[in-house]
Amino acid sequence: MPKVVISPSLRWPGQVTLSSPMSLPQALAWEKAIRNAQSIGGEGTLTDYNYAVLPGICACVEKWELEGIDNPTPDTFPATPRKDSVELITWLMNEVSRVYVGEEEKADPNG
Repeated sequence: MPKVVISPSLRWPGQVTLSSPMSLPQALAWEKAIRNAQSIGGEGTLTDYNYAVLPGICACVEKWELEGIDNPTPDTFPATPRKDSVELITWLMNEVSRVYVGEEEKADPNG
């Protein structure tokens, strides 16, 4: 069942629907993106790192519903304002990672 996540961004409110579970091509795209980002190491900038992970993020999104962002790709994803862009990418990375490791399937220990 797809996983709908609510954007914490004040600049780009809305929601994103992630594939859950991921297909093999999606998992492979995510793994390659993380590997590419890690290979940048200290040689690159934060922008290099963000651009490396975006193909993996985009591969896992079924539907974008963010105000001001219309079906982004790695080449069209907003890079500025910088703080807002980094926060949005970081949030998306965390949400995709949760799907990848299966965190959304864990039972709530308080429930």
